Amino acid sequence: NADWQRYLCDRNDEVYRLFDFDGYQIDQLGNRGPRYDATGREVHLPRAYASFIKAVKKRRPQKRLIMNAVSGYGDAEIIGTGKLDFCYNEVWGNGNGYGGTSEAAFANLYEIIKRNDSLSRHRLPTVFAAYLNYDKADHGGRGDKLMNTPGVLLTDAVMFALGGSHLELGDHMLSREYFPAAPLAMSPELREAIVHYYDFLTAYQNWLRGTTSRHAFTPRISTTSVDVQLTAWPPKSDAITAFAKQVGPRQQVVHLLNFLGTNDLSWRDVDGTRPEPRLVRQLPLQLESAARVVRVWAASPDLSGGAPELLPFTQRSGVVSVTLPALHYWTMLVLELAPAR
Repeated sequence: NADWQRYLCDRNDEVYRLFDFDGYQIDQLGNRGPRYDATGREVHLPRAYASFIKAVKKRRPQKRLIMNAVSGYGDAEIIGTGKLDFCYNEVWGNGNGYGGTSEAAFANLYEIIKRNDSLSRHRLPTVFAAYLNYDKADHGGRGDKLMNTPGVLLTDAVMFALGGSHLELGDHMLSREYFPAAPLAMSPELREAIVHYYDFLTAYQNWLRGTTSRHAFTPRISTTSVDVQLTAWPPKSDAITAFAKQVGPRQQVVHLLNFLGTNDLSWRDVDGTRPEPRLVRQLPLQLESAARVVRVWAASPDLSGGAPELLPFTQRSGVVSVTLPALHYWTMLVLELAPAR
């Protein structure tokens, strides 16, 4: 409806004249089943989304623009416009309740990132709107009325390690889709930790978001520790999970994510009950690398304010042996490679 599009763009112009907003976020309700117009004709909403996005961008080409693909609804049409600044996905536990694919698992987050990468031809990063401790918040925060620190940090660790980011902070940390609601607060511990996580996301953005899912690979990694199970992505219960990407021609990045002590593989931590993972120290690792490694270093938002630490290592017959000083929620291990001959 071109008249409606013009009307709404006119109202946006009024806002821009009074307030210096960077841009406009288009929202939606996701897949609500068949929808009809006033004459009874079925409306194909995703096609209408694309038309609206193009009209908004044409009116204000200098302004930022995003649209929420709720549970992936209309994502191909939304991203296919080529008019967005990043991919924005509000994720739920049940595909928004209308027969969509479940999004509740940590593994689902990476599937969404891969799809967004493909739809955007690997040009746009992904931002998640994802509400943690949802049922605890819905019950008014029975008990301590606090966000569960282990739930928040592990979910952020996974999102950031996969190359995404998380819309969760404003006047408070979001636990509901109604943003003014604040049934749960951050503890002093979480307030301090979350700053380190966003410092880490910013400081190491080239390693985290400087490449896309097409450069991900399955690391051949193992440990001789008898009390730790180490597996490649996707996560498994009571194990450390390794996710890896090639960053440029000379760096391999391996993210170690700590799922020890939990069998809950959902990012939602709906009741706020996720336990703190066991802190692992001096973890011996063996990684296969056909290239010659010249330097190994590690960094973690959980340790030393995220500062990098050079690690001694050996490499024999294509196997790099190194000891990881510590792993709490997330540690990033970087292998720097010699130039190809």
